[in-house]
Amino acid sequence: MGNSGVAVGSAGPLAQAIAAFRSSLRGWLTGLGDAAYDSARRVYNAMVDRRGRLIARCAGVADVMHCANFAREEGLPPAIRGGSHSVPGFGTWDNALVIDLGGIKGIQVDPARRVARVQAGCTWGDFDHATQAFGLATPGGLISTTGVAGLTLGAVSATSRGATGLRAIT
Repeated sequence: MGNSGVAVGSAGPLAQAIAAFRSSLRGWLTGLGDAAYDSARRVYNAMVDRRGRLIARCAGVADVMHCANFAREEGLPPAIRGGSHSVPGFGTWDNALVIDLGGIKGIQVDPARRVARVQAGCTWGDFDHATQAFGLATPGGLISTTGVAGLTLGAVSATSRGATGLRAIT
């Protein structure tokens, strides 16, 4: 049963909408009652114990668009999760559609311009692996499993980051 009292696999209009939504995704969708749900809802901070109604692991931009549309159409608050590393648990909320960007992990490095374009699901470990091959590095997360997007957009705290050019262009 979901927080609304509707199991993901049950009959009814919401269940039909969820089934159609699930079939529109290249990634996967899970909800309360599914075998994968408990592992999919875990975040870095084990003290955060929130239960999104649904969790969609996106495989690309089209999945993110489907998630945004579904959340709006069904009146579900969206929770955006990149690396699952937010200490206060900002990437997950009770009764929300958790839009998990962890499956969107492309990185393009232009060593001549010393620029990297990083997709929303990448961690600092992914980033370091891609940039170090070209002898490049950027001050970033101290823990390799920290998401690049979340740290860059919402939690940059080291004093050297502004001087060294850490930024996101959206």
